[in-house]
Amino acid sequence: MNMDSGPKGTDMPGGDAFLDVTDVFLDAAAEMEPGGLVLMDGFSLLDAMSALEIGEPRLDSGMITEKNRRPAFDPLMPLLPEEVCWIIDRSFSYEMEWHAGNLLSNTVFTLVYVHELGAIDPDVVPYQPLTGDPERPVELLSVVLRTFVFGYLKCCGLAWDCLNRGSLQDTEDWQGDKCDVSLLEAYPVKSVLARLDEASNWLLHTLKIPPQWRDGLRVRLDLRKIILQLMDCNVFDEPGPFRSLLYRAYELLNIVRSHPAPVPQADSSAHFAFDPFIARRLTTFIPVREIDVISTSQTWDALEKLWMAVARCCRSSSTMGVAAPLTTLLNRYALSWLIQSFMAETLGVNYEWMAQVIQDGWTDATPPPLAQMERSLTKLLNTHITGNWLNGPRRRRQLMTLAFDWHVLYDQLVNLSSHFASDTSPVYDVVKQLPNAALLWRFSLIREIILSGFQLELYAEEEKPFAYWYTSQVIEQQLCCLDEILPIVPTDSNTCGELQFQKQFLTAIQIMSIAMFSIMAPLLPFDWQRMKPNFLRRYKWAWRRQYDDVCARPVGHPELYKFLPSAKEISENKFYSPSKSFGLARVIIGQLLESTLRNDWAGQWRDERRKFLRVLVTACDNLAGLPMQDDPSFDLKTLQWNPQQNPWFPRFASTRLPSRGEGVTS
Repeated sequence: MNMDSGPKGTDMPGGDAFLDVTDVFLDAAAEMEPGGLVLMDGFSLLDAMSALEIGEPRLDSGMITEKNRRPAFDPLMPLLPEEVCWIIDRSFSYEMEWHAGNLLSNTVFTLVYVHELGAIDPDVVPYQPLTGDPERPVELLSVVLRTFVFGYLKCCGLAWDCLNRGSLQDTEDWQGDKCDVSLLEAYPVKSVLARLDEASNWLLHTLKIPPQWRDGLRVRLDLRKIILQLMDCNVFDEPGPFRSLLYRAYELLNIVRSHPAPVPQADSSAHFAFDPFIARRLTTFIPVREIDVISTSQTWDALEKLWMAVARCCRSSSTMGVAAPLTTLLNRYALSWLIQSFMAETLGVNYEWMAQVIQDGWTDATPPPLAQMERSLTKLLNTHITGNWLNGPRRRRQLMTLAFDWHVLYDQLVNLSSHFASDTSPVYDVVKQLPNAALLWRFSLIREIILSGFQLELYAEEEKPFAYWYTSQVIEQQLCCLDEILPIVPTDSNTCGELQFQKQFLTAIQIMSIAMFSIMAPLLPFDWQRMKPNFLRRYKWAWRRQYDDVCARPVGHPELYKFLPSAKEISENKFYSPSKSFGLARVIIGQLLESTLRNDWAGQWRDERRKFLRVLVTACDNLAGLPMQDDPSFDLKTLQWNPQQNPWFPRFASTRLPSRGEGVTS
């Protein structure tokens, strides 16, 4: 029966004349129970769903549209030397995408030759001395490309094995699905290196390939070999050989970068070497997803940045030593180093001296709980430090958990220092500041939790005023801790210089936060019924029941009941100027930038610190153009948050028209 699916004259996809086949399905399913399924051998529910295009990528894994239909792949299709170079370079791009957190099935395994190693084995490739293309020798596939794929898979296999065993700190929500594809786990690294040497030696002596591309292929094989050696070498156990390999890797990368392979013609068969939908052929439960692969130049930049990070570890391992033979942190530092560094960097004292002072002054029958404190502090610092390698969301979630752990340590230190509360001897002044040392770290952690919400774009508009106000409150308590700690810190020490820096830096951030709060709070309607649930949800880390099991009261937790009076108070202050506040913050940060000779703990990361200070200076200069808070023409939409420009503060996009006499530039 013909059915009209719409008004006459409508242009519907597929036309508007359809045949009603409902009865066909009803008759076929007449004997089925409601909710029943027809199961067939070799045809699963997933296969049935894949036969139809639903429109949801996660459910359309098996749907092959016309534009994505590809011819059957021939692993022995002849390739030019420059095409092989391009395939190798492109495989590096997919490898870096995997290291960035994407799935193997969407990155590394899209190189079809990974699944066709048997087809291009030199022992099975047919010998064609007369019919072969002299410009496209078969050895490019059976010797060069096959060997490169071996090194490619082995490098990925080493990284996968370390992540799977937990030997490395995973910085992404890593998926270890290998789709039943071998990463040459059982294949020795030395055998792969020997294969790479043999292929490079064949290229050196062959006359089948022009010299230009013969050298290009060799340097790419050598680069893969160096990367494999770097991954097989431990930077902390063998810093010398690792450093030599790293220098050689930089040399090879510069050569490859300066001699890029041209992109093959659109009709070249080299493009079929990568299949972004290869997951349809693999054993996987994860939906097919085509990713946007970075360019070749971006690939080399990413690889160079990775090596720069490793080089910093190499420099650190050679400049800092420990006396203890057993190392547990970063394969380099003993547990005692953690505690020593914490006390030296926070209070400017030697821990062994402090422990002796505590033991000498302890009057209770039971010994001082130093062992318990050391265990708690070691575990906490280890997690705190290694967590810096996590991505933003996971780092923020970890900090929420660590906030409670720091509070437990604070409670232990309060209990320990209380035994010296009545003793007026100056020697115990440092012991009395132990709780403040824990609070100093905890306040920094809470501040990072709040401000990372801006960086990760988590806050709704009505949540931002409270976040800035809460930041200023936490910083106020942190500044109080600094005021109490600084008098007992040696004035000529790095610790004193660092704490002075932190005091100025935090003061500037507090001024900027209060200014943002003053601008935004009066312009947002606060609905108590909506605000309270959002508040409890956003700061749920502060309401964990475990806090009830700790004697000490939590310090620095959000207090919503103080927020509304503060908002009212600052909105009624007609003399408060956000513009002048940002100007003052700019002066303070400028002083930090001008101070080049400072004793602090920045070390080799001083340039990174100064770079961030300049970002804050730019923000202050821009936000100094904000109007008074009672300006009726001000619109919150002129505040634009862009974490790429500034992770914490917005950019003020002024809508002010130029006054008479001012030029208008395009």
